Amino acid sequence: MNQTPLNAIALFVALLSGSILVGPILHIAPEIPFAFAALVLALVVADTFGYQGKGMTLFLDGFARLSPQYRQRVIHHEAGHFLTAYLLDLPITGYTLTAWEAQQQGGGQGGVCIETPVDFSETNALEQVERYCTVWMAGGVAETFIYSEAEGGKDDLRQLRRTLNRLHMNVKVHERQAGNRARQMIRSNWDAYEALVQAMTDRKSVAECCQILGQHCTVAV
Repeated sequence: MNQTPLNAIALFVALLSGSILVGPILHIAPEIPFAFAALVLALVVADTFGYQGKGMTLFLDGFARLSPQYRQRVIHHEAGHFLTAYLLDLPITGYTLTAWEAQQQGGGQGGVCIETPVDFSETNALEQVERYCTVWMAGGVAETFIYSEAEGGKDDLRQLRRTLNRLHMNVKVHERQAGNRARQMIRSNWDAYEALVQAMTDRKSVAECCQILGQHCTVAV
């Protein structure tokens, strides 16, 4: 099951427990919290199996984005992906910063869209994997620079580890190396990163973001 519905269920269970405790004080009939919980769980189950959890993702994402701090964290995370993809000359086709934008563009939970090979060829698998792994790690690395820890990036790590396992490559070694490369690239191009964060905050297009990076980037690897 997707982690989002599980988080939603945990949240509503906590709310139900709280309503049961305060219900008598507020003179709320005990049947009301249970009926509400049953309705919510039914909606979560229907959304999970009928829509792969997209509805709950949109709801929770929209709720979280009421916080300016959360919105800025997302932008800093995605700017890390964008910058490293640009430096590694990977094709950036677009970016979204909310689940709603992602749904409008065809699905997913948002992020920087990069053309990824359906399969890595044997002749250049290592070089390709290293480039993509660096980009996958860069979001969490960028968050860590700003906030000391990363809250996002779980899907990035899953994609990285799934790819490395499929190619029978050492996951721990390549994950650590990719994180170090991403860290060095962002640190060496910090002015470009900050300019990109502002550009993405202003919702500049991919072409405009790339133009801004071209004016600031100095180190590719």
